[in-house]
Amino acid sequence: MRGFPGFRKGPTHLTPIPTEFFSEILPIVDDLAELKTILYVFWRLSQGEGDVRYVRLDDALADLLYLSGLGAGPEAQEEVAREAFARAAQRGVLIEIEVKRGGRKETWYFLNSPKGRAAVQRLRKGDFTGLIHDIDDVVVGLEKERPNIFTLYEQNIGMVTPMLAEKLLQAERDYPETWIRDAFSLAVERNKRSWSYIHSILRNWAQYGKDTPAQTGKPLAASDVGDGDDDLGLLIYE
Repeated sequence: MRGFPGFRKGPTHLTPIPTEFFSEILPIVDDLAELKTILYVFWRLSQGEGDVRYVRLDDALADLLYLSGLGAGPEAQEEVAREAFARAAQRGVLIEIEVKRGGRKETWYFLNSPKGRAAVQRLRKGDFTGLIHDIDDVVVGLEKERPNIFTLYEQNIGMVTPMLAEKLLQAERDYPETWIRDAFSLAVERNKRSWSYIHSILRNWAQYGKDTPAQTGKPLAASDVGDGDDDLGLLIYE
């Protein structure tokens, strides 16, 4: 085990980390490389200037100090780093976009914060002001690679938080994709745009069946409804 001699005496440079990291992200991240990468991104972003801050994957892969903690050899380190960035983006901590720069594609990562989301939105509209690097175009955004349930949630309800991301991923493992899409549609139709309502629909279908006579008109038990959704009513699938 390598030791640490202790923090230096005198003025110390500090890296700001949002409180949500400790309350929502730290409890659910179960991969050490992903955790190191998220902390590394906080540090890299704190070194930047201006409002449009991002981390280029190429720059991270060229940082030997960062890579040294991810694997035994250079090839393994690079692969682990790529997977760690991808995991952090899939979890919703980072926003991943692919840009075209000088005839080649690059992967960039923004923090999933109000500033990060606003910057990505501007880039997708062709507004490249404030960037340190000149780019030709934004090629593709993360939503084409993220789990479909994330896209459904963001399109119909709102932003996916890190804590909610784990619940959505578990639901995607537990229920068929068609059920999830139908549950979102039913919730939107009834103007009940909340994950607790949608999850209640899915649990009800799993317990009583979907598209069967027994299911039609079957009400949820009161114990199955939470977060103020006591007026869920009859789950009639049409």
